[in-house]
Amino acid sequence: MIENLTNKIKCLALLDAIVEPEWEYRYFSYDSNWSDIEEMGSMRDGCGGTWFLWTSGDLAGYKCVSPEDGLMKDLEEAKLKAPEAYEPFITEPAFSMDHATSIWYLEDCKWTKYGKKVEWIIDLETISSWGAGEYVSWATDYYEHEIDLAAAEEVFSKGFSEKTAKRLNKERDISELKKEISEIGFNS
Repeated sequence: MIENLTNKIKCLALLDAIVEPEWEYRYFSYDSNWSDIEEMGSMRDGCGGTWFLWTSGDLAGYKCVSPEDGLMKDLEEAKLKAPEAYEPFITEPAFSMDHATSIWYLEDCKWTKYGKKVEWIIDLETISSWGAGEYVSWATDYYEHEIDLAAAEEVFSKGFSEKTAKRLNKERDISELKKEISEIGFNS
């Protein structure tokens, strides 16, 4: 379950890295080298909506902030209910654990969910069902130019290739992109 989810987020991060060279304007990112034993995926919508997916072995924690959906009132209680193994996730300063719309912990291959339902941003539940078509539909609107569906499908099925990257963004500097690929977790 975790591997399928992280692979999907890596594909989204790779597609965003190809389509948008400037990291600060990307929606999805992934750091497969967050630490020796942890990885981290994230989403930032530029309007205050964010989420982080933290993984470590068979553990996964998810924290989401959706300003339009509001903040959960029982965040401290949800953090206290977290299994002890989730301490690195709960105490990670980068995840800004002082406010959230929702927070989830993966236990026995099922998410234990606290907080509010998220409807106003692309959250983890939404992208769990995404394929290349959903990404292309969203990205064409977000980045305001056409995205090659067949090339996006190749990224989802085969990963990175220079030829595919050039089909997605002929202006993208491949040498700069390759520097980011190992961080995301793909081999170039």
